[in-house]
Amino acid sequence: MALDTLQIRNRYLALYDRYGALLTDHQRQVLDLHLRNDWSLAEIASNQGTSRAAVHDIVRRSTRSLEDYETRLGLLKEAGRRRRAIASLERELSGLKQRMANLGA
Repeated sequence: MALDTLQIRNRYLALYDRYGALLTDHQRQVLDLHLRNDWSLAEIASNQGTSRAAVHDIVRRSTRSLEDYETRLGLLKEAGRRRRAIASLERELSGLKQRMANLGA
């Protein structure tokens, strides 16, 4: 799997974790099989008793919905901002601890 494809998959997994509850049961079931269980569209279609094109359409509409939720609510973006802020504070704290240790030595 190409790196960009892996990054896209990871983004959709993160979006699914945040906003999956807002999808219909059927959308959640199909995306869960596709994203978490790595089933192909053909495997899902066979399991669901439908066509590969129908599954492709559900995946496309569902991922579009997840992107729309992120655009409107921004939970994933905010979580990333918070992670970066925490990492920055941890680096600053580590530097202060080092300076204090140097003063005491």
